[in-house]
Amino acid sequence: MPRKCRVGAAVMERRARNEIARPALAAALCLLLLAAAPVAWARAPRRGDTLELSLREEVHRVPVSAAGASIVATSFRPDGKGPFPWIVLSHGTATTLQANRAIGRYRNTSLAHEWVLRGYAVLVPVRRGYGASGGEKLGDDYGICGRPDYRRAGEGAALDLLATVEWAKEQRDLDAKRWLLVGQSSGGFASIYTASKRPEGLVAVLAFSPGRGGDADKRPGEPCAPDRMAELFASIAPQVAVPVLWFYAENDQLIGPRVQKLWFESFRSAGGRGELVVAPPFPERRGHGLFPAPAGIPIWTAAVGTFLRSQGLTLSF
Repeated sequence: MPRKCRVGAAVMERRARNEIARPALAAALCLLLLAAAPVAWARAPRRGDTLELSLREEVHRVPVSAAGASIVATSFRPDGKGPFPWIVLSHGTATTLQANRAIGRYRNTSLAHEWVLRGYAVLVPVRRGYGASGGEKLGDDYGICGRPDYRRAGEGAALDLLATVEWAKEQRDLDAKRWLLVGQSSGGFASIYTASKRPEGLVAVLAFSPGRGGDADKRPGEPCAPDRMAELFASIAPQVAVPVLWFYAENDQLIGPRVQKLWFESFRSAGGRGELVVAPPFPERRGHGLFPAPAGIPIWTAAVGTFLRSQGLTLSF
């Protein structure tokens, strides 16, 4: 065969080998990316799911190793390099499974803005079974109203919150020694319960309308088995080493004034530190929605500032 033909044949052979190798290389790279995905990731928004660039919003997947699962978390950050103080913001629970499935990412940008404006990063995990995190059942399910297992609910929620905390401590721009647990409704209960695990670096808990088992239509003001919850709060109080702000609206139809006082006094009399603040009646969600509502911002921010100062905490607010 002439040399020119032999060279041409060799080139064609190499090209053929490369065409075979490229798909194999691409497949290998995909496998590597998939293997790394459970640790943490940030993604571009899906269609109709834009990110708030002014708040440096990102979406992550956080492993919950103890449960053999992972959850979706959204982060918001101030400008700059940090290290920033930060909060883990925990969402509430609706009264139906369908509504809990429908929350997507829990993404209240007005709340995030208030914290970012004050120099805090905000991490918002979606617990197992809810919205974007998915799963066959709620990770913090307490069972039935007649015999609620609130401790089981607390343990399930704590797995997700502690996994988020451990993920956050790996981020270089977050201060591992200055962070808070902040939650609304079942997220407030989850925050108090998680504090009983004494995670390092936690400085305070801000619990807005904390509790479980409320239903404004079926049991106005009286959640399921409130005495069982009171006993649980009393049992974990000695393990909670940081101050807790308990914040309710006077007209909360899920957790009424009698139960508000019962739960706080059970916690306080058993050695828990903190303050109970009861705001005047608020219209959103029959009093239960003060914290998430934009109109509630001046009310809860004033209470938080007063609480942090009264506890001698050096956090700015």
